[in-house]
Amino acid sequence: MLTIDSKIKIIRDFRPVAQPHFKNEDAIGYIIWGLYNRIFDAIKSVVVLLDNGRYYDAFLIAGHALETCAVLSYIKDNDTEMKQLKNYNKYVARSAVGSLLAILDTGESNLAIDYEWNAYVAMLCIFFPVGASIIKDKKTDGKSAAERHEAIIKVINSRRGTNAEKSKILRDSYQRPIPQDYITSFSKRFDNIDDGEFSRFYMKYCEFKHSNMLSPGALVGDINDKQIEWPLNIMLLIIVYLDKSKLTPYTTKNN
Repeated sequence: MLTIDSKIKIIRDFRPVAQPHFKNEDAIGYIIWGLYNRIFDAIKSVVVLLDNGRYYDAFLIAGHALETCAVLSYIKDNDTEMKQLKNYNKYVARSAVGSLLAILDTGESNLAIDYEWNAYVAMLCIFFPVGASIIKDKKTDGKSAAERHEAIIKVINSRRGTNAEKSKILRDSYQRPIPQDYITSFSKRFDNIDDGEFSRFYMKYCEFKHSNMLSPGALVGDINDKQIEWPLNIMLLIIVYLDKSKLTPYTTKNN
């Protein structure tokens, strides 16, 4: 049975695979390695927080690492390049919808200010090529997903109308990210070796994050050894996955 200190040492001693240098032709590789590095940053942060007795914050960072690792697996761990591309497109599309909604929901000028409009248009340029992959199923209109997507873009690619109207169209028309789905899929791709621990931990992470002071462990001195071990066990499983995932450096065409 590993002690808390020995688990922390394993996490502390983890060393990532060196990242290749990217050029513009490999967007999927860039995203995959960006997620990988974000996970490693989280691993380092958890160690620093544990060293300083910040157990509650370490729990939150471990949850963020699990969520990021699940997204990495969703994009990377597929049988074919076509399936990888399909999942990558869905990930980018859902992320773009989230960014578009953030611009619309926080802006007060209905895109009258140039920098808001420019940010909105830039995100639409990212969203347009991939958005059909997450359009909600509407079998009654007789149109394909690509046709419905193109028609929606023509409507919302304008300064006319309010932010609220555009936001409603996006929410009604496209699937948004469901983090729990990524976690469930990650467990299955990981041969279920977590024995359901990913989902249980993620639910507890969400409770800690959103309930905050009402959650057990939020008050000083309330964190017990079991609650300290939860994020440690998750981080150990993540390290096992990163070692197992065979993410190796490669040379891009323009290197």
